[in-house]
Amino acid sequence: MMNTLSVKFKELEVPRILLGTSPFLAAGQFGLRAWEYYRKFVGKSENVAKIIKCCVALGVKGVQVLAYDYIVEAIESVVRETGEKLFIVGTVMPEDPRRSIKLLENIDCKIDLVHGALTSARRLGMVGEHLRLIKDAGMIPGIALHDIPVLEEVLQKFPDVEVVMAPINVEGEFMRDRDRCLRILEKSGRFIIAKKALGAGRIEPRRALEYVYSLPFVKSVAVGVASEEEAKETFTIAREILEKT
Repeated sequence: MMNTLSVKFKELEVPRILLGTSPFLAAGQFGLRAWEYYRKFVGKSENVAKIIKCCVALGVKGVQVLAYDYIVEAIESVVRETGEKLFIVGTVMPEDPRRSIKLLENIDCKIDLVHGALTSARRLGMVGEHLRLIKDAGMIPGIALHDIPVLEEVLQKFPDVEVVMAPINVEGEFMRDRDRCLRILEKSGRFIIAKKALGAGRIEPRRALEYVYSLPFVKSVAVGVASEEEAKETFTIAREILEKT
């Protein structure tokens, strides 16, 4: 049963819009802007917290957290200051999975994902180990994807994966063959979270979000923003679209 702003999954109410945290890592998909994001955010929890607090004020109730200490510290700071309980979808960082999971436990993470670097490289032994650690921590296990066609192979080996986060956008950016990838995701029957919906800033927010929310198998969308102005534009549009559904 779905309402406008959240979707029921197991016993959870998962927000249909999540704040993504890739800009806070200065991820490579942002091209020339990555250096600006690095200077502004990496290791600077106070700057990250400022953006998260703005998003919470705009009604964003969930965060897709790449598990680095300064990002987790920022979330803890915002929760203390605002009193809001945020829904956390985490991603385990491959270089130190146990530390990642411990950080995510500190912010009551409910859904935790194996990093796309492992799934795209088909490092299935490590994927299995990280899934085991996630389940042992009492979190719902999922995977993030860079390369969507690998999903069929991963699910064949690990059918207990319940959540899949993957790039989905109207232009097929980061998807190679958009229509084939959409068929694979829909056929999986998993709880699908879209990422890179704006194509790392290449697609206008209204067009981008109207498209991803039009796909019935997409249950939630993670969108990163790097300024309060971007947050206000993007999440106001998201809320308008969701309130019409």
